[in-house]
Amino acid sequence: MTSYSVPTMLNETISRSGHLGGSSMNHSPYQRLGRWRAGIAVWFAFVSIIFSPTHASALLYRTPEGTLKDNCVIYNDGTYHLFAMYRRELRNRDQDQWRGVWSATSTDGVHWKDVGPVINDAPFGIYAMRVWKVGDTFLMNHGSFTGEAQDVLKLWESNDLVHWTYLGEECDIRRPDGQRIDHMDVFPETEGGKTVYYGYAVGGMLRSEDGIKWTWLGDVPLTDALDIRVVQEPGGCQRIGDLYYLLMGGFFPGNYQYNVGTYVSDKPTGPFRPDYPALRLNGYSGRNVYALWAGYCRKPGELLLTNYILDPYADFWWHAPLKTAVIDGAKHLRMGYWKGNEALKGKELPCDIAHVQSVNGSANASAESVTLAAAPLPQIRWITPGEPNRSLAFLEAPLPTQKGLVVEGTIQIKPLHGLFFPAVGVCLERPNQEATAILFESWGQTEIGTLHSTDTIRFDSEDITG
Repeated sequence: MTSYSVPTMLNETISRSGHLGGSSMNHSPYQRLGRWRAGIAVWFAFVSIIFSPTHASALLYRTPEGTLKDNCVIYNDGTYHLFAMYRRELRNRDQDQWRGVWSATSTDGVHWKDVGPVINDAPFGIYAMRVWKVGDTFLMNHGSFTGEAQDVLKLWESNDLVHWTYLGEECDIRRPDGQRIDHMDVFPETEGGKTVYYGYAVGGMLRSEDGIKWTWLGDVPLTDALDIRVVQEPGGCQRIGDLYYLLMGGFFPGNYQYNVGTYVSDKPTGPFRPDYPALRLNGYSGRNVYALWAGYCRKPGELLLTNYILDPYADFWWHAPLKTAVIDGAKHLRMGYWKGNEALKGKELPCDIAHVQSVNGSANASAESVTLAAAPLPQIRWITPGEPNRSLAFLEAPLPTQKGLVVEGTIQIKPLHGLFFPAVGVCLERPNQEATAILFESWGQTEIGTLHSTDTIRFDSEDITG
């Protein structure tokens, strides 16, 4: 089968030396500035650069028909294997829609090739799954139903990750009280000189000696009684250094949208405590395209993170780009840029950064860099800080966003003094004097939203991560 990735090639790069890749493009109806361009902005008299593509790039993958959902990725023998719930067509009852498992493979983790439905028209509903390996055998578990109750995990096995055999009801996994149970991430741990397996499922924790027969341990022990409403959905647990990092999906306080939080413990059995300085790993705050869920992709010598993207205006989901799991000096887990994405780069396009158009400030441009400063604001009293001092500049370079885009560069923030809290980011021009903007803030927060580049520059935040 052929690969399906929209668009199929990524041809663009912006580098520090002022190069940007691509060829033809359609110009924006943006009247005052005239075309799609990258932007540089200043907040509080500091530099801020903002960027976002207007169309899905080659980083993204979806099925050629129907849709995937709740994906997972495993790495085996030089190949990445993507598995996901699969819905071919809409049906009245939800569990009747999801009766298959879709698979795709990639040798670089970026360009995906369709395998197709490796499980198709199962006699029961198939919800989120996880895949792991025991010896030479691959195992899969997924959530399923008894009648209308989502109360059972079904197990399958395979020798090649393509042909799967259901292990039968004798291997089904249920909670002792019959309540909800769904996908179970499996983490191998060495105890007493042998490998045992811990399962972190929606609904509780389990343990296995062989990866097939499981013993119920109880609810996942979480401290602090952090109210995440309705669901506790583990995305996975992994030992990194001397800590165990549990990813837990739920509706967290603050915006009460679906997010993935990070919990840590000294033992694989917990208790797991919220890692408050880096609690929110990913999620959404009401933005129109939602980054959902997160799980581990375990690779020898490298630990990756995977998630998927929901588009509420379309009848499908996307597999999102792989990220690397970054542990900072304080042992906090964050999503980071994965070097494997370098495989996306195509030809470079020339980008003359010596010519920029500034808005509400001054821009000093050379062949190597752009320095941007906002116009000064009137002196204000400490009790009435007023509005941020904002400025931006557009590079006079057309961006062929339909082909996908990689932007590279170095950005530096220079606060004036202790009263200023600088941010820096990139933007991409849109019609009607607007731009899609990503803002990286010096207090450890990242925002994405809409930048209005009228006479009074305004930034409307639509999503926040820590």
